[in-house]
Amino acid sequence: MARRSSEFVWHGLREYLAELKQLPEEAKAEAAKQIEGEVNAAYVTIKRVYLDHKFTGTLAKRLTIAPMAGGLVLRSGSPLAWLFDNGSKARHWATGKSTGAMWGKTPPTHIFAATVAKGRRRLTVLFKEMLKRRGAATVTGD
Repeated sequence: MARRSSEFVWHGLREYLAELKQLPEEAKAEAAKQIEGEVNAAYVTIKRVYLDHKFTGTLAKRLTIAPMAGGLVLRSGSPLAWLFDNGSKARHWATGKSTGAMWGKTPPTHIFAATVAKGRRRLTVLFKEMLKRRGAATVTGD
C-alpha cells in the first residue's frame, strides 16, 4: 500500500489570485496576511492535537507549512496522518498490525480536514468583507 499523507490544497486559489491581481497592492498585502494567518492558525490547532496523541512524534514532526506559487501549503507528511484522522477506533496499520494501544479507542479526529475547512470558510468571509470595504457592489459565492 502506498504511503498516504494529509495535505490541504485550496482549489480555486488561482481564481482568487486572479481577482486580487486587479486590486491595489495594499489589498494584495491584506489578503496575503489573512491567508498566512489562517494557515498558521490551522497549523497550531492541528499540531496541538497531534502532540496530545504523541506516541512516536511523527505526526507533529512532519506537519509543515511550505511556500507555494501564490500561497502556502499545509501538509502532514506522516504515514500515520491519514489513519489518525480517518481510521477506525481500533486504529490499524495498513499491514494489519493492531496499533490500538497507541491511541486507545478514541474516535478518529478528522482534525486536519475539519481545521482547514474552517480556515477556508473564514478566508472566504474575510475576502468578501475586504472586497466590500474596497467598493465591490456585490460579492457572491462561497
